Amino acid sequence: MKSKRKKPNPLAKVRARRMARARQRQGLISRVKAAMLPTFFVGLVIVIGAVGAYVLWRSPSVLPIPEDNVKFFQIATGSVGGTYYPVGRAIASVISKPPGSIACSDGGTCGVEGLIALAKSAPGSVANVRSINSGLIDSALAQADIVTWAYEGKGPFAADGKLENLRVIASLYPEAVHLVVAKGSGISRVEDLRGKRVSIDRAGSGTQIDALLILQAFGVKPNEFTQHMVDASQASDMILNGELDAYFLVAGTPSLAISDLADRGKIDLISLSGAPIEKLNSENSYFVPIKIAAGTYKNIGEIETISVRALWITNVKTSRKLIKNILKALWRKENEETFLKGHAKTKLIRPNSALEGIAIPLHRGAQAYYAERGLLKR
Repeated sequence: MKSKRKKPNPLAKVRARRMARARQRQGLISRVKAAMLPTFFVGLVIVIGAVGAYVLWRSPSVLPIPEDNVKFFQIATGSVGGTYYPVGRAIASVISKPPGSIACSDGGTCGVEGLIALAKSAPGSVANVRSINSGLIDSALAQADIVTWAYEGKGPFAADGKLENLRVIASLYPEAVHLVVAKGSGISRVEDLRGKRVSIDRAGSGTQIDALLILQAFGVKPNEFTQHMVDASQASDMILNGELDAYFLVAGTPSLAISDLADRGKIDLISLSGAPIEKLNSENSYFVPIKIAAGTYKNIGEIETISVRALWITNVKTSRKLIKNILKALWRKENEETFLKGHAKTKLIRPNSALEGIAIPLHRGAQAYYAERGLLKR
């Protein structure tokens, strides 16, 4: 007799296929989890590191780090599109020497032992002097005219009273007033700004105060143009988008934001000269006539304008020893090559011109340094 063959059970086949797929899914999930686990821990480390860095930035003093071993030192600057920010970064790069760094003599950093300097974008000179006076930040870059007004409690600081905690570390370089206009805007002189869309920079910036002084000197009233208050980077974007006709910027040359627009052939610069400027200079001794050389910005010829000095300032209570050591590091021969790469203006930051255009007291650490260099009588 022939044996009977069992008929295949369709339900059993279905169950077998389902179990096989389940095993495949479980294997895939296990492999994904195994792959993701290291990534999770790496991500966790990155997040913890970022949070830690932020805490160090905001409140370095609350961390249990011995003061003798590490010191955080902030340098408040201006907008990223201006000159203060890259100059501040250049200064920070040569005065820093984090704990554990390679010795200067072995080719490592040649800054102040244990110092971590950080350049920080900030609203500008007016805001910076107030922050310095109140001790909210360690140091800042600011225009000489703004610093003088603040220390004397005049002009925009009349309501503040005298900000007498301000002290100068160094006078850095001259800053030129730029009046940037869009190509095809029909603006060829200051008076042509009437009826146009003009940015006078952010509230709290030295540029805004100087822009209003210049407009007043030429008889242009605030209600005669559409006023915008944005920084150089945003103003440049607005020029490109056809949303702005002109903007003011007080900055060392070349300014990154202006160079970018000039390279694209989108702008011109307007000269600031003549009787109104001569009167302005006579009334404000910190304004100095200056010429922006032809070729500083692509396809733009020589421009007559005015300038003020950029100052590096700090609070009167900042450590005398720290400021003296910072200045020693700033001009160490070993740091020169690195410093000069920071920005075109760094080549003008020299001890021999570090006392120019200063109308308020030097910090006592700066006094000691310049006296040792023979640049200042004790």
